[in-house]
Amino acid sequence: MDKNKDRIAAIDIGTNSFHLIIIEINKSNKLKLLDRDRVFLRIGNIKQNGLNIISESDTEAAVNVLLHFKRMAEFHKAKIFAIATSAVREASNNKEFIRKVFNRTKIKIKIIDGKSEAKLIFLGMKNALDLHNSTVLGVDIGGGSTEFINAVNGKIKYADSVKVGAVRLSNIFFPEYIITKSAITACEDYVENQIRKQINLKFFSSIDFAVGSSGTVDTICMIKKLSIG
Repeated sequence: MDKNKDRIAAIDIGTNSFHLIIIEINKSNKLKLLDRDRVFLRIGNIKQNGLNIISESDTEAAVNVLLHFKRMAEFHKAKIFAIATSAVREASNNKEFIRKVFNRTKIKIKIIDGKSEAKLIFLGMKNALDLHNSTVLGVDIGGGSTEFINAVNGKIKYADSVKVGAVRLSNIFFPEYIITKSAITACEDYVENQIRKQINLKFFSSIDFAVGSSGTVDTICMIKKLSIG
């Protein structure tokens, strides 16, 4: 490997899936994609005494996924950085989960809060798009939470997170995967109420355009594309 280039394997442990992206960075901070993978795995979806927990079976599944990611990182000689978001940070046994994962994989997992997650999401958006001369609303709809970012000329002015992710809402309003008009209305009202309570909407009163990220946004785009032929 070129000594003037660094290789990083970034792992995102989400509520509904685990993501890996391996990149090479040169001295000019230009990024080159080397490899990537995504495994759908839902963790932290079990309640015990009213608290979210990550079960033994979920932990075992997570270890297997992370060992797979580790082998990919080692093949590319990349340094691993792993972060965990909503599901792990809300689990009452998250410290135990992190300890067990480390003992089995030697991968150190860092839990980040919602605001830090939002800021990292925007860095990804800015790397993919030219956002330097505009006022932008960034939205990332995850499994456990949704992040909102306001940025002006490429700089974050406001970033926060609200607990209205796709998996969380499915568990509350569509637990048997039965969709009714009343459940949809209740879900919409709940989402609007949570956003109004937790997000400072004055930062989004005037924007040039919105940028969406995540698998949920991809799915919405595909549905829209199919609906118009």
